[in-house]
Amino acid sequence: MKRALLILLVAARAFAQEAPPAATPPSEPANALREANAAATAGDWARVEVLVQPLLARQLDRADLAEVNRLAGIAALFAQPPRHDLAEKHFLAYLRIDLDAHLDPALYPPEVVTFFNDVRARHAAELKALRPKGKRYFVLTFVPPFGQFQNGDRVKGFILGGALAALIATNVTTYAMLRSWCTPKSGDMGTRPVCDETSNHVSGAQTARVLNIVSGVALIGTYIFGVWDGVRGYRRETRERAMVPYASSTPGGALVGVQMNF
Repeated sequence: MKRALLILLVAARAFAQEAPPAATPPSEPANALREANAAATAGDWARVEVLVQPLLARQLDRADLAEVNRLAGIAALFAQPPRHDLAEKHFLAYLRIDLDAHLDPALYPPEVVTFFNDVRARHAAELKALRPKGKRYFVLTFVPPFGQFQNGDRVKGFILGGALAALIATNVTTYAMLRSWCTPKSGDMGTRPVCDETSNHVSGAQTARVLNIVSGVALIGTYIFGVWDGVRGYRRETRERAMVPYASSTPGGALVGVQMNF
């Protein structure tokens, strides 16, 4: 009996001597983050969690805080069992700091990237409301395409701006051609250009007059559409800023509503 007990004591002592002591996290946040990233590269997510958890209770700059939450969120997904609620909390904190943050699919498994993107989608309204908005001016809605650019409709703004520029150029060019080739004459039907029948520009002047009228009408119509679209987009953006939808879980189910800013 004594011999068996002695063998057990010797074995326990040998095991204690061979077991490496638990490494304590570095006191400096920069060093802890450096080690956490190295552990993440090695796939040691348990070590990553040990390193980043103390940092969450410390005062960090925005970049370090974002990195800590990113690593903590991924580590929570690699835990056994995975802690999805905790991962979502850290990913959301990460996205609130870096609105354009993403996880590289070449570095992380598809399920991790998919979960991260799902968090972004579920909180899209909140994250959109956090984006800085420039000052907006209602008067710009009457100056297309600046109203479209102000409303964030960049593609529509470029198309509308190109159409207006082309129509203005056509109208001004054809008007200058008519003034050069013909002489304005007043009559019962108003003022109209009259070209010398012996001139070589009679046919060209007729075509230029048609183009001048068509481009003028199209220019007015395009401008009216641009103003209408600009005002509509301005009001839409104003409503979106004032009303932010939200959703939250409750013990009895889910709560969905709209937050209104006045």
